[in-house]
Amino acid sequence: MIFITDWVQKVFVNWQQAIPLGLVIILIEYLIFRKLLQPFSKEIPYHMLFSFKKIAPAIVMGFLVWILLQLWTRRTFNTGIEFPDQSKLIRYSLVFLFNSFPNALIEEFIFRFLPVHYAEKKGFSRQQMIGLGIAVSFIFALSHVSVYLFRDHTDWPNLPAILLSAFFYGMVYFFIYIITGNIFFTALIHAFGNNHLVLINTPNFEAFYFYTFIFVTLLWYAGKTFSKGFR
Repeated sequence: MIFITDWVQKVFVNWQQAIPLGLVIILIEYLIFRKLLQPFSKEIPYHMLFSFKKIAPAIVMGFLVWILLQLWTRRTFNTGIEFPDQSKLIRYSLVFLFNSFPNALIEEFIFRFLPVHYAEKKGFSRQQMIGLGIAVSFIFALSHVSVYLFRDHTDWPNLPAILLSAFFYGMVYFFIYIITGNIFFTALIHAFGNNHLVLINTPNFEAFYFYTFIFVTLLWYAGKTFSKGFR
């Protein structure tokens, strides 16, 4: 609801001001979640979640998504690569590292990691897991209502379609996290979807982006399955 004030909206227009304000908001969120999760800290495997074995492959596979997206869109639209200048690259990197990715990581922790961890602990069946994914994705979409209304100034008639899109992506992120078990990869593609750096101009970014990270996810899953067969 921070976007309800005109002052905050004007601050977020300037990226130099948006980054420190975003960091303050993220810090507040972190402190709140840490307090809320403290009684359950022994049940949540933080050492497994935040390990180098999780981060390294997430970065590699996330970079693979980015590369393939450039190659496939270039081949489809036969357009040249437009490299950003240094100032734009610095701006994008700062916003991505200190705003887009931390926010996506928090959302993935709440809407993907915690529900899946709870389901695994309770021994949910496949049908129950699907139902959980639908319920969580529905709440995930509703949590963005204030952003769409107050930050993006979305008209009420257009809101259902946008919420349906958010629900759809919530389901996809839920599926990807179950398949990969890597919250950093899920957060990276989530953040890149919100704030993308595409070197090929294309009117169909979302479609190509969606197919690309689904393909890489299935490739990852096949690799994990194949390697287990030879252990």
